[in-house]
Amino acid sequence: MEPKLSPEANHAVHFREFIQRLAQKFEPLKIFSFSKNTCTQNTHGCFSESPVFFKCNYCLLVVTETPTRIDYEMQDFANTYYRHGTITIICHGRQSVMDAVQHNSRFFISVLTTGKLLYSKDGLLDVDLIPQFVPTKGAVKALKHYEHRIPLADGFLMCASECLEKEQFGICAFMLHQSVEQACICLVRVHIAYRSEFHNLYRLLRLCQCFSECPFQLFLSTAEDERLFDVMAKSYSGSRYKNDFTVSRQDAESLYQRVASFLLLVKNMCDDKIELLYREAELHAALKNTVGIRIGTTEQIED
Repeated sequence: MEPKLSPEANHAVHFREFIQRLAQKFEPLKIFSFSKNTCTQNTHGCFSESPVFFKCNYCLLVVTETPTRIDYEMQDFANTYYRHGTITIICHGRQSVMDAVQHNSRFFISVLTTGKLLYSKDGLLDVDLIPQFVPTKGAVKALKHYEHRIPLADGFLMCASECLEKEQFGICAFMLHQSVEQACICLVRVHIAYRSEFHNLYRLLRLCQCFSECPFQLFLSTAEDERLFDVMAKSYSGSRYKNDFTVSRQDAESLYQRVASFLLLVKNMCDDKIELLYREAELHAALKNTVGIRIGTTEQIED
């Protein structure tokens, strides 16, 4: 009898098969994993015992030959064929990736140099030639995006409050959706310096998981959380295009409170990250200055 694979080993087999299917379907140049979150659940007791439940959530960067964006097709493919957790995919053409690297992109330099390479079609991307990220302006750029996105998120929350007072609960849910979307875009831009261009709240929250579980846990910890979040997620199209889309007062009020709490969380997380980025910039400047002084001293001694 062949030995039974552990849940982790069994998952690894399925994940490799999925990556192979993804590569065969879309023929990318490279596939990188820049986040992996595992969850294992097992119950042992006198009165119940459940099998080991193991799942993995990934964030992947897919690099393609052409600049044509096929994020949505790849994401649909992942949603359909990966059943052992979730996979969040972002996709960019090779040239746009290399252009971003040359412009000192914190996100792309980090992924290409420290991410896990899962698939490579050929050697067109030489990771050894990727320059080191220079953190001099990281905090300044993050603060700029924060000051742009947070007022938008606050404004949509204020509009949601007015809709709540006027008993326009469907529109309230839509405004809350917009507030969460702007806040998530801000979180991602500040923490990993990636400009997300999609509206799906589930994808945005899962992308946030690559640096913190807090946003996801605030919205999706229980079955009731999931139901409420689904109401808000569906409001993006439902409130505009479906005549039968309705939201109860209770759901609208509950969602409003959760989104208000989420914005507070986002502001605190971004404040902490921007402060850290400032410290990194100061440390980089200090080290650069120290190296410069040492070089100057050495030259004087040689002279």
